[in-house]
Amino acid sequence: MKRSDELRDLKAQKVTTMRSVADGAKGRQLTAEERTNYENLKKEIEALNQEIEDAAFLENEERHSAETQRTAKRQTTGGEEGEMNRIAKSYSLMRAINRASTGKPLDGLEGEMHQQAENEARAIGLTTSGNVQIPGMIRRDMTAGTTTAGGHTVPTDLGALIPILEPKLMVEAMGATMLTGLTGNLDIPRNDADAAATWEGENDANAETSPTFDKISLSPKRLGAFTDISKQLMVQSSISVENFIRQRLNFAIASALDSAAINGSGSAPIPRGILNVSGIGDVVGGTDGATPDWADIVDLESQLTIDNADLGRLGYLTTPGVRGYLKKTLLDAGSGQFIWPVNSTEINGYNIMTSTQVPSTLTKGASSGIAHAIIFGNWADLIIAQWGGYDLVVDPYSNSKNAIVTLVVNSWWDTAVRHPESFAAMKDALIS
Repeated sequence: MKRSDELRDLKAQKVTTMRSVADGAKGRQLTAEERTNYENLKKEIEALNQEIEDAAFLENEERHSAETQRTAKRQTTGGEEGEMNRIAKSYSLMRAINRASTGKPLDGLEGEMHQQAENEARAIGLTTSGNVQIPGMIRRDMTAGTTTAGGHTVPTDLGALIPILEPKLMVEAMGATMLTGLTGNLDIPRNDADAAATWEGENDANAETSPTFDKISLSPKRLGAFTDISKQLMVQSSISVENFIRQRLNFAIASALDSAAINGSGSAPIPRGILNVSGIGDVVGGTDGATPDWADIVDLESQLTIDNADLGRLGYLTTPGVRGYLKKTLLDAGSGQFIWPVNSTEINGYNIMTSTQVPSTLTKGASSGIAHAIIFGNWADLIIAQWGGYDLVVDPYSNSKNAIVTLVVNSWWDTAVRHPESFAAMKDALIS
């Protein structure tokens, strides 16, 4: 049996032919031959109607059966997300690096993922040069190495490998909105002024109060890094070595992204971070800065409240130095309570985190390079956008005399704040 769409095409052809027969007899009766041809076409069309109905019924049942099977599979295997997780866990970055470093083409799952990543890159118009392409689904799995994304729960046995002391990556943990799998420049419309109602006289015309709109735009900006690994390390097949390499690659990207989202300059090609967004709330300590007190903490919240922006994933982010200072600073002279309570992750009723990615070398007046930042905001209004996966160049030549393979990784990101009013900052906090 033909498919219903094929049968509909055939029916359309016969209807056209039937119309030609009728049009050919304008102003006269059909001849006997034309009448016979016309009636035959009519019968064929009626038969096709039944065939189309039968084919459509069968196709509908087939779709229903397939959906039932897919539903059952999702229920037993965890669905598409479960399948992606299984693929990500089966993918071996070390195997891909080893094959690329010896000039061998990628095959198996690593080869399939390489092809998928190339397709992702083509879809967004990016030119890649890496001999190992890592698609977005594998990149997301690599964030298991990020402590704030669950890395502390991943068991590793690094043996002789001694990891460096890493800054905590906080913007995603604070609740930033992640947009992944993008395929082009992204414009997000924004209502920047509401319609307003006005009181009018009984017969007066209503004043025009139309809302206005603008947009925020995000476009892919290349973020690159490199790391060196020894050939001796590459021949290891342990899970801990695989995790170590994944962590190093992921951290190189995530650390720079986290820093840019907080304090990126906005000068091309660097994204603009929260602290450099025009229009965020500003709490000023003094001409030369000032040590933060309880009033400053509350004023940061108030900056959002007066703009009706105190909603969503609200929280504070600051430096470890500020944390230490606030833990030693009394809320007021007689309460005996400190601004940052002992063993607490909240102040002023909101979550608070610290990171060395928040700048502590700002300048205010005579306080040169010693001022810290404190940020309060609705972190859901911080958007982090990602295009494609990782473009990885495995270079076994540049440091071959030292038996070192260089891994050069590129990825594409951007950041934006939906509403400047959703954030406020004190940029001149002193801790002594």
